Amino acid sequence: MKLFLALSLLLTAVNVEGYSGLPHPLSLASSFSQIYHQLDNINLGNCSLEKVFLPLDTTNSPLPAPSTDMTLKYVALGRGTQNYTCPWNGSLISNSTTVTPKATGAAATLFDASCIASSSLALLHEVPAIISATPIGSLAFMAALVAQGTRSTNLIIGEHYFNAGGDPVFDMGLSGSNFWIATNKIASTPAPKLKSQSSNDVPWLKLGYKNGNGIREVYRVVTSQGDPPVTCAGQNATIQVDYAAEYWFYG
Repeated sequence: MKLFLALSLLLTAVNVEGYSGLPHPLSLASSFSQIYHQLDNINLGNCSLEKVFLPLDTTNSPLPAPSTDMTLKYVALGRGTQNYTCPWNGSLISNSTTVTPKATGAAATLFDASCIASSSLALLHEVPAIISATPIGSLAFMAALVAQGTRSTNLIIGEHYFNAGGDPVFDMGLSGSNFWIATNKIASTPAPKLKSQSSNDVPWLKLGYKNGNGIREVYRVVTSQGDPPVTCAGQNATIQVDYAAEYWFYG
């Protein structure tokens, strides 16, 4: 079963590295070996989150900790787009560099990552950077492949979107659960920047309960990409920026 997951992550990693085809055979073997060995101790049939703790000490200003009466319900990987708008003049925005894109929400598919989280947080934290650069259309195929190889149910467990009132919503109905939550922002902190490299990763967030069932708090952490262009100059009226993140759900 680990073989299927290793293959999926490897094929995704190949895409991230920008190869037009498979890498050199020795590089391919080395990458596969590293991923497979990271998965070696993961038992995908044992997904207890009892001993899994949210990493909040990576940012300069840590987010508030989960409330003491909360239990970790899900760990998910979200892959989708952060959405923005710019003033529209019929085609492209003017060359003005003073107008900035306005955030209008996000849309993402949520993939079950509880088993990986319960076994290897280090491996989990590598995945957002990988899947943020993976075409969205290929992710459902890879999820089905992993599910088949691990004898799991569908790894697509939910969806994230913004409702008509502008609230971030997380609906876990695709997992067979009736859990969902409409949220409001409690706290935000910039994503950690990689050494000697600028970051275009959206902030880490703590989100609180506004309405819903079974979930009371949500964290968006270990984000990859998603920030808009600096200005609207030369941009279309609507902008979709690929992103990925870990989502931690408490209830």
